[in-house]
Amino acid sequence: MPNRTARLAFLAALVLSCVAAFPGAPNAMQAADAAAPDGRLVVTWRETAPATVGVDGVATVQRSHANPHRSVVVARGGRAGAVARALRADPRVASVVPDAVGAVADWPQGETPPDDSLYATSQHDFPLIGVPGAWTLTTGAPSVIVGLLDTGYEKAHPDLAAIPIVAPYNARTGTTTITDVYGHGTHVAGTIAAQANNAMGVAGLAPGIRIMPVKVMDNNGQGYWSDFLEGVDWARTHGASIINLSLGGTLTSSQAAAFQPTFDAAYQAGVLVVAAAGNNNRNEPFYPASFAHVISVAATTNSDTKASFSNFGPAVDLSAPGTSIMSTYPGGTYKLMSGTSMATPHVVGLAALIRSYHPTYTVDEVETAMELNAVDLGTAGRDDYFGFGRIQADQAVAWIAPDLTPPVASLATPLSGATNVSEWIQPALRFSEDVTGADGATITLATLAGSAVDATVTYDAALHRVTISPAAHLASGTKYVVSIGAGIADLAANPMAPRSFSFTTGDHIAPTVLWVYPANGTTGVSRWVSPRVKFSESVHYVGGTTLKLRNLATGSLVTVTVRYDWTTRIATIDPAARLLPGTWYQIKVRSIIVDAAGNHIATRWFRFRTRT
Repeated sequence: MPNRTARLAFLAALVLSCVAAFPGAPNAMQAADAAAPDGRLVVTWRETAPATVGVDGVATVQRSHANPHRSVVVARGGRAGAVARALRADPRVASVVPDAVGAVADWPQGETPPDDSLYATSQHDFPLIGVPGAWTLTTGAPSVIVGLLDTGYEKAHPDLAAIPIVAPYNARTGTTTITDVYGHGTHVAGTIAAQANNAMGVAGLAPGIRIMPVKVMDNNGQGYWSDFLEGVDWARTHGASIINLSLGGTLTSSQAAAFQPTFDAAYQAGVLVVAAAGNNNRNEPFYPASFAHVISVAATTNSDTKASFSNFGPAVDLSAPGTSIMSTYPGGTYKLMSGTSMATPHVVGLAALIRSYHPTYTVDEVETAMELNAVDLGTAGRDDYFGFGRIQADQAVAWIAPDLTPPVASLATPLSGATNVSEWIQPALRFSEDVTGADGATITLATLAGSAVDATVTYDAALHRVTISPAAHLASGTKYVVSIGAGIADLAANPMAPRSFSFTTGDHIAPTVLWVYPANGTTGVSRWVSPRVKFSESVHYVGGTTLKLRNLATGSLVTVTVRYDWTTRIATIDPAARLLPGTWYQIKVRSIIVDAAGNHIATRWFRFRTRT
């Protein structure tokens, strides 16, 4: 990793954040929700379980056939925690718990060692680094795929035959032939995932995962860097979440610069890459371990001292046992081997356990879990021989990453920048997670000119949604701004930066008659009257065909001249002759009259009676 000082500062900040943000049980519940197997949540309902739940992030809902009050809600990848929180906020829900995986009463249960024949006598490295304790939490999930870039893989080995493989590939030949003649790849694979508790051989750190064997070296343990890069790209694009690179060598600066983007792409895709530090007992750049975004692994002995052959230097991130490691070997056999090649799969196996138990963790969070919980060896703090220390599996898997990501918001209704929006709109904001402080003090609605809108702000925690309800309809053809001020934070106290959104209303409001003269129902009106009508806004098609005056006694229309003043929005009806005495007359406003947006006025009638 580059910039070790910055990395140490980052880790220290994470420790402080973890203490502040995860004080107790609620956060443990959140972690358990996020780790729900395959995103499955068991929901008990107060009434009959519904067919749908109306929560973002839900893939399927499976109602029980035996219990009408129970269903299994399956969340999409990485959404189990958010779905669980939303369901718990639903008043119809009695309880929500993560689903669990059961099996026959077989190892691992508690911390009882597996019955693999070589475990007790030859795998002293596992108890040393706390693997039995980590196994009480997880032995690996099939959703985690480890790309094994090496000399090949013996799938038929009795201790590997039960481990599913994914997308096997020979980067050297472009085929799926991955036969391991040299033996190195099979040995590395056994440390990562050899079947456990099968009464034979060894146990792997994460026997529940899947392996993607990619042959990148020949039968003499050598290969071209172009094949290494091809293998990394293959693993990245075919579903690997972790890559083991127990290989490498020195590169020129130009070669290193040319090859670095391959590892940047893996990191950006969320793939954790782990590589051996090298076996020359030198302080020298050894690649791929010295690339940015690659975890460099040094080797230790089972007495927690530096392995004599292990490289060292500023690139080293972690250390792990790498001397006299017993693991699988071609021909269905087992062999003791040493090297940073053997230390690397210990770190990869641990990373696989962490990603199994915490499926939403990023590359940085997985690495941080291993580094923060490593056993500090040598000089206090990070050093060039052991990096951040020798891995400690049980503590690293159990570690809960603090939430350091601030919430974000979007204008859901209407979309930001929308035009021709209804004046009756109730703008709605959607947050990326549950937040506090979302109320009328932090969220406001105003015109672009700055005139505040009287509105009620309501936050729905289940939907992470704020609704702004104006006290009256908005003005037509006006640009409005929804502003989010300081004071909103997520449940881990990460503040959201202030921001604003805008939208513009159209004109959807029909014009109306504000008043008429004489007022409707008035009597004793002068026979020389010129009735007047005032409109709520400027209108079109005001004239003798749309404003009529009728003698209700005879039913005949009165001959009139209609004048319209655009400034005052007043239409004047001038009769051609003096009106009759003691007679009721009717003013009719026809719906042909429209405003500038084409909204039609409603047809209206008004009456008055002349004096006798």
